[in-house]
Amino acid sequence: MRVTVLKEIPEDPALSEAWNTLVLAMDNPEVFLTYQWALAASRGFRLHLSTMLFLMYDFDQLVGVAALAVDPKAPRSAFFLTSSTADYCDIVSSPANRKTVLLALLEEIKNLGISDVVFANVPSNSATLQELPRVAGSHRFYVTSRTSYNCGVVQLGGEEQRETLLQSLASKGREKRALKRLTNLGAVKVIHFTEPEQIGTSLESIVSAQISRFLASNRVSPLVGSERRTFLRHLSDLLAHSGWLKISQLEIDGRPVAWNYGFRFGGSWFWYLPTFQMEYEHVSPGSCLLRLLVEEGAKDASLQWLDLGLGDEPYKDRFANKIRQTRYVHLSRGLPRHVVSAVREMLSSTAVRFPSFGDKLRDVRTFCQGVANHVHEAGLSATARASIRRAARSLASRDEVLLFEAPKAAVLDEFDPQLLPLTREHLVEATILNAGDAQTLRYLMRCAKRFSHRDASGFLLQDAEGRPVHFLWISNYDGFRFSEIDHALEPSSTSAAMIFDCWTPSADRGRGHYATAIRQAAAHLQRENRAAWIFSGATNASSLKGILKAGFIYRFSLVCRRSFGRAVTTRQLATAAVSSYPKRGVSCDIVSAKHDDVARHSA
Repeated sequence: MRVTVLKEIPEDPALSEAWNTLVLAMDNPEVFLTYQWALAASRGFRLHLSTMLFLMYDFDQLVGVAALAVDPKAPRSAFFLTSSTADYCDIVSSPANRKTVLLALLEEIKNLGISDVVFANVPSNSATLQELPRVAGSHRFYVTSRTSYNCGVVQLGGEEQRETLLQSLASKGREKRALKRLTNLGAVKVIHFTEPEQIGTSLESIVSAQISRFLASNRVSPLVGSERRTFLRHLSDLLAHSGWLKISQLEIDGRPVAWNYGFRFGGSWFWYLPTFQMEYEHVSPGSCLLRLLVEEGAKDASLQWLDLGLGDEPYKDRFANKIRQTRYVHLSRGLPRHVVSAVREMLSSTAVRFPSFGDKLRDVRTFCQGVANHVHEAGLSATARASIRRAARSLASRDEVLLFEAPKAAVLDEFDPQLLPLTREHLVEATILNAGDAQTLRYLMRCAKRFSHRDASGFLLQDAEGRPVHFLWISNYDGFRFSEIDHALEPSSTSAAMIFDCWTPSADRGRGHYATAIRQAAAHLQRENRAAWIFSGATNASSLKGILKAGFIYRFSLVCRRSFGRAVTTRQLATAAVSSYPKRGVSCDIVSAKHDDVARHSA
């Protein structure tokens, strides 16, 4: 058998045809194993992954394909090129040739000096798993394996089974109620897009809705990264031209509210990338779309099953009547590497069997990652000093919050249309623009959660190019709680408002956006006959400078003293508070503020 190794996937129609012919002859033919999927992955991730395409030939006939990749930072570890995008991965060949293909593949991998190979998401009934232990041993590879995922499947079966499935769907109370709530909003309709010219707008909507969904659940969607979006664009084009792409869109009175970026390949319909508009979360549009697709699939005699793919979301259990299991296989050359791999797999398996242990293990990993990130950003000495300060503050501390009011008699800038009400679309745009800014991403997740509450309003400042450069929120002054000192303001004025949680992304700092945004926010509030307030920590010099630059006047402060778990918060008038300054160059500005009406405004 002849083995050819390529560093890229060539755009070759002959190779595409031969490759996909092998896929269709497999024990588990999947769209994820096709030439088109591998080509899209190589195009999308070419900046951070190096493709290694192994083509096995028996004379001049292609009999096996292995699309692998390596991270240039770890060139001795190989894995499936499609492992981060495909729900199922495997070595492509007919089952009868799998052993011979694996022998040739591992021989070539050994010759290239690769010492670790990961085969992730291999179907548990694949011929690869049956042949691999014996083949790997002959090439001095150690093998560890564990269950990876259990994927729900709606097996359609024969005519009688399909009728039973439809009756079961009609009798499910939860799904009936969800669909009724949906129809109460308007006429419900599902349409499908399969042509290349139809997919562009739908794909943009899916990406936006998916990122928004993840933010609302305190997560960052993989689609935030430009590589994943590039991959999806290439995949959409390639699969649409092959006739395998099927995007399903749920509409209410013509308004798109939910989607499934799915595939029709062979007898399978795949539930790959479902998402929905967060504004309709209360009517479960994603679950309703799945129900409607199952009903449609049950009436299609050419369809054998609807695969719900990776993920253990509870709603899938209500539809699935079969499980497909995948395995994670790690091949190591050398006993030390094998021991490390075996311990890692043992911990992973234990975490699955004992969820509480898994939670603790993840907490430890998160803590270690947090410390490592802090050390990377601030340095080891700064991290150590911060830890010491936190330990000292747990015993005794003093925190001060300064409050400022926009002067009522002052003429502030007119409300600038660059300061806009914040929307979910703005958050999606900002997430994509700041994909590498971890602190800004955490802030945007916090913003997304607030959309489900109506006690605060978000605003966005745009630059001349329409880019989001600053965010802020406005809430009622009365009862406003300061998380820094765990204290709420006493009622004073029902018309007063508090500007809070202001944020400028790292790439846009140092340009005066903070002062501009809060000045415009104050003007906006005063046009509504509302007093505008803002606050800052006493040691936050940059925030204090921005507040004073915007024209706000210092009124009073709240001082929280903690000692051995006991906290006392006192209110301190401006005339008394200024004696504790100067602090980092802001004292002159604060002291020079006019305090003639301090007592009246502080009462």
